[in-house]
Amino acid sequence: MKKILIYLFLTLPILSYADVFDQNPATPNERGFLFEIHGSNTIGAELAPTLLARWLQYHEFTDIQRSTLAENEQLLSATKPGIGSVSIFIAAHGSGTGFAQIKQGTADIAAASRPAKDSENALFPNTDISDFEHETVVAIDGISVIVHPGNGIGSLTIDQIGQIFAGEISNWSELGGKNLRISVHARDDKSGTFDTFNTLVLKRGYQLSGEASRYESNQELANMVASLPGAIGFTSVATLGASKALRIADGEGIAMAPTHTTIATEDYPLARRLYLYQVNTSNPFARDFLEFAKSVAGQSSVGELGFISLNLEELPMTVQGEIPAGYALITEKSKRITTNFRFVPGTKKLDNKALDDLGRLADYMKRPENQNRKLILIGFSNQQKDEFKARLLSESRVISVKRELDNLGVVSSALTGYGQINPIASNADIKYALRNQRVEVWIR
Repeated sequence: MKKILIYLFLTLPILSYADVFDQNPATPNERGFLFEIHGSNTIGAELAPTLLARWLQYHEFTDIQRSTLAENEQLLSATKPGIGSVSIFIAAHGSGTGFAQIKQGTADIAAASRPAKDSENALFPNTDISDFEHETVVAIDGISVIVHPGNGIGSLTIDQIGQIFAGEISNWSELGGKNLRISVHARDDKSGTFDTFNTLVLKRGYQLSGEASRYESNQELANMVASLPGAIGFTSVATLGASKALRIADGEGIAMAPTHTTIATEDYPLARRLYLYQVNTSNPFARDFLEFAKSVAGQSSVGELGFISLNLEELPMTVQGEIPAGYALITEKSKRITTNFRFVPGTKKLDNKALDDLGRLADYMKRPENQNRKLILIGFSNQQKDEFKARLLSESRVISVKRELDNLGVVSSALTGYGQINPIASNADIKYALRNQRVEVWIR
């Protein structure tokens, strides 16, 4: 078994919770592990092992080693005086496998690169695994639609992508490119990356071509696309390799590249959240790891790996599209905070990521350099029967966010909502149009 020593250079800040190893015996499970994470390859390949290594370092473990046990299976081990050796097992065979392994009593945490499905929630009749206690958003990722770096096509609509992957468009010349046959490359059916692509693209009326090549690994797929001139595929933005990412447009929205800002704000049409779920909260080490993963230190690791950290930043951003003069004036003189507040569909209730982001934003505004700056909230809605109703809905969501920030001692300017203008997603189908229900955060 080849062991790879993980060298950790990050200085970790003190976290706000007590050392779990001082309060609980480090008792392994029946398989000899402190706890186990099963599920998404996107998370399990590099993100989870790196976060676990940083978590062990925070708890003053040494000799942190990472071993490959089998394809897409890894072991992290470490030692600490007075505790001895501990090990954590990671199996990355696809998002759907994590929930099944929790149900079987093997996994403590399910890693998923898309939200838990209703059928997966139904595995646990006494628990709603989508609630705040059980669902942790650990990172933002973007699914990049990738082509060979020599491909002259720069952007596609979601419908064009669907037609390509369904085999309805089979030559790049049909899209204004070279006379070159298209070869389609996709993740396998167990993959959360495929589930997300299927939901955001194929379920709009398309079915994956039977001629598509399938892969268990993002990196393997990206490497293949980069080597074949006519190839197209999709992968995590963190595993592009030498391939080229296209700009994507959803309906009447503008074509967006998968950049740091567009993915962090979830404006990019194929942005997605990466999740960790814990159903059985009796394992204190798994719980402690989830808290660490959301912390500033944990999120610093997320950014280092090419995913989008949940740590807030402010970035200049040029607003595109048809926008009113007032909105243009605000955004020209302000910077965008890298989050959008979003809601449980059909309600004014903040979703789980937004609940965490309230605390992150409060901490951000309490920094000395931000004490005298102005925080601005701007609301948008999906398309309604009339513009008046759309503005009311967008205003009500701004007020909801302002009220929550007020409770945390954060002063914000709740501007009038701008209704249904400047959509980032198609309004043709409500399940996609809900992405237009958002509250942007700007700072001046």
